[in-house]
Amino acid sequence: MKYKAVIFDMDGTLVNSIYGLMHSMNNVLGRHGLDKINIQQSKTYVGNGIKEFVRKAARIDNPEDPLLMQYYLEMLEEYSKNWDYQMSAYDGIIELLKSLAQKYIKLGVNTNKNEDIAKLIVDKYFPGYFSCLVGGRTSLPRKPDPAGAILIANELGVHPTECIYMGDSDVDIKTAKNANMYAVGALWGFRSREELIGAGADMVISEPMELLKVLD
Repeated sequence: MKYKAVIFDMDGTLVNSIYGLMHSMNNVLGRHGLDKINIQQSKTYVGNGIKEFVRKAARIDNPEDPLLMQYYLEMLEEYSKNWDYQMSAYDGIIELLKSLAQKYIKLGVNTNKNEDIAKLIVDKYFPGYFSCLVGGRTSLPRKPDPAGAILIANELGVHPTECIYMGDSDVDIKTAKNANMYAVGALWGFRSREELIGAGADMVISEPMELLKVLD
């Protein structure tokens, strides 16, 4: 198979964003006298969108609990100010993007993160590399539903089977599988090898440049 495009997850794949998420969430939790979360908890809770992150961090079982919406709105405000807190692109990502661009591989981003913030991240850390970005939109179901990934493939002008989809969680691998794309698990992110393999990853890599093996 000759792949023509690579679609990337964002958090835990392109950037280490965990400190900004944790810092923002702990500001909300501390304000309400609730137990704060640590790095490992933050890595476990991330991946299904901010609202689900808040629900888990605040230990709210009922998704209809009015406190969830209150904390969620407070988190959005905090994160809009702190999204870049101690953020960094992972080592090797820029090198990989340059190599993919030289091979004329089309690039997209598919994330459950708020799309406005996702665009800020791409503009700051990866200007000029991505032709399409689909973030959390009210008009689209969240990952692992494949709608966003398929939309990106359509906008890039490629068939889903011509796409590699790379992410660091079971949500990403399931998204790839649901979209009929080649699923690559990124071990430098927030989740384990066991989770990625268990979700059905076609390939698991330890550093970004290993992705080129699929294209050679």
